Amino acid sequence: MKRCVKKSLYSGLLILGFVSCSYAATPLANERTITASGNGEVLIPQTQATFQLAINQTASTAKEAQLEVRTQADGLIKALKAANPISIETVAVNVAPTWSYANNTSKITGYSASYAVQVKAKISDAGKIIDTAMDNGVTNVNNPVLSASQTERAKAELEAIKLATLDAKQQADAALAALNLKATGIKQINIQNSNPTPNPTPRYALMRADSANSPAPATSIEANQENVQANVSLTLSY
Repeated sequence: MKRCVKKSLYSGLLILGFVSCSYAATPLANERTITASGNGEVLIPQTQATFQLAINQTASTAKEAQLEVRTQADGLIKALKAANPISIETVAVNVAPTWSYANNTSKITGYSASYAVQVKAKISDAGKIIDTAMDNGVTNVNNPVLSASQTERAKAELEAIKLATLDAKQQADAALAALNLKATGIKQINIQNSNPTPNPTPRYALMRADSANSPAPATSIEANQENVQANVSLTLSY
């Protein structure tokens, strides 16, 4: 019998995905078994960056603030598309009054408007895309979240399971060999693999030249690696 359960655990900004699978055969009466657990790890490079870009404007009326943001947003989207990111998604459009407080009274002094998009890009292109965004009215850039591609992560998960299974099998065989015994069959397999998303606060630096006569180097984003892990428990008959 085979059974798989997928669970998610959210802790702060770190997301762990757990996939648990099990296989069990009906044990025979008086059957002897041995259980061993193995671990597998695979390192894969981070190749994608996901980050949010925001435009903020203030004006005396809500309509004026919205118009200014919309005009800049149109130019921003056009510039971003030309930079060839993996994806662009609008995530926020806001207009709200700004207030002043004095002598226990409050009054509206103007309006603020904002527009935000989430961009996914290759890490090799992310720095230039951030610079392009800043040149087109963006006032806020959040810390990029770096990750491996889904395709590479899926391959790594399977490889980690394979390595963990071999590790468990080698341990069981070594224990049985020390007793002049051999495994005769597989009675149960339990698989668990946890794949943490990359740290959402990677090292990056905005290195824009102060002098108009100096060439401005692109924003630098330093990628790391993801550690994909799996644990396999084997129960063997002997």
